[in-house]
Amino acid sequence: MTPHGASAPRPWAGLDPLVTVLAPPTEQSFSGFLDATSGPQGEPFAAERIEALGALSAAFLADPVLRRDAASTAAAYWLRPAHLARLAKEFRHRTRDDVSVVRVPAGRVFHLAPSNVDTLFLYSWGLAFLCGNANVVRLSQDRSPVVDAMMRAIGGVAAEHAVLLGHDRFVTYAHDAEASAAISLWCNHRVIWGGDETVAALRPLALNPHASERVFGSKFSYSVIGAARYLGAGSGGQAQLAGRFFNDMFWFDQMACSSPQAVFWVGGEVEARSAMDRFEESLQAEAERRGYEPSAANAVHRRTFAFELAADAEVEVELRHPAFIGVRAADAEALGREICGGGIIRHHRLDRLEDLTRFARESDQTVTHFGLEPDELATLAAGLGARGVDRVVPVGEALLFDVVWDGFDLIDDFTRRVRVKTA
Repeated sequence: MTPHGASAPRPWAGLDPLVTVLAPPTEQSFSGFLDATSGPQGEPFAAERIEALGALSAAFLADPVLRRDAASTAAAYWLRPAHLARLAKEFRHRTRDDVSVVRVPAGRVFHLAPSNVDTLFLYSWGLAFLCGNANVVRLSQDRSPVVDAMMRAIGGVAAEHAVLLGHDRFVTYAHDAEASAAISLWCNHRVIWGGDETVAALRPLALNPHASERVFGSKFSYSVIGAARYLGAGSGGQAQLAGRFFNDMFWFDQMACSSPQAVFWVGGEVEARSAMDRFEESLQAEAERRGYEPSAANAVHRRTFAFELAADAEVEVELRHPAFIGVRAADAEALGREICGGGIIRHHRLDRLEDLTRFARESDQTVTHFGLEPDELATLAAGLGARGVDRVVPVGEALLFDVVWDGFDLIDDFTRRVRVKTA
């Protein structure tokens, strides 16, 4: 079956009863949209696309639901015109520096968004949109009020910007292999965001023979802090760090792939223990300042998780902080790699910074840091990167999206290079 044969029926012809279009509002059927976008798409970083995303940024900041949500506000700032202009400038540098290549859109991109990180789909879609592609974004049927508010904002912007209305659909449907398989035959590039189980379920679905794919499976992230420098930062510096760590940890309930699950403290036994104590006190104070109260379900789940860790290994479980549970392990292997979410901080002390390299695995993603010198970071990044870590960034930047994610350049994914050779 070929999706582009002149006489053959489109494989997505029967999707309309299965797929609900969330945004933008339109009388066009979903299958009609797929038919209409089967040909060439737009120009990468065209002015009309930058303008549409700038309007979406303003709509997010004006929405009463979204402007109260920190992650949505961060997404709005990522979409603001000044940032998009920087991305466009970087894109022009790519094309200027390689005169033998003309970049064109990949064509049609199918994004399968994760259900545990509300705003992640915006970055993936936003980059693909900027690169000139038509897009289908599949969202979970279990949507939060934040996602519903985003859909309303997208619908409002699409009414004023034809490029969004004509090239993009945000949809939902049940876990239906038939629907995903049909859209996979429509697309030129498929992006799967989710855990390893999601990737395993979707990856076998056949793609258009000319399509490519990028998958983002389960990841584990953590922090490394110099104990002596942390203690030397004083109460003011410690409070600032707590604010940044709070964002990294709690914006997505500690379920984002880049959210820290453990903290490694570099230093002697006494100073490391003192730093752990002060860090937890400061983080709890930050949670109280922000009025953060975990749900009852979270509180029960993380306590059960902590006790399971204690049953399997020799660890100390600290229960005195209402916002989270601290777990201290003398053996790094006792930290485990399961993701609990909801406020579990696992601590381990290192004699030397280079000892962290032995903990790193291919499934690790982001390491946030504080209190390390530039030369120490360079050496650490080389060692961790060789083992699989993709990002080493300051505490507070774990969730900041970049065009290079999990070590892959998404602009390279969302564009195609046409080689040009002059006579």
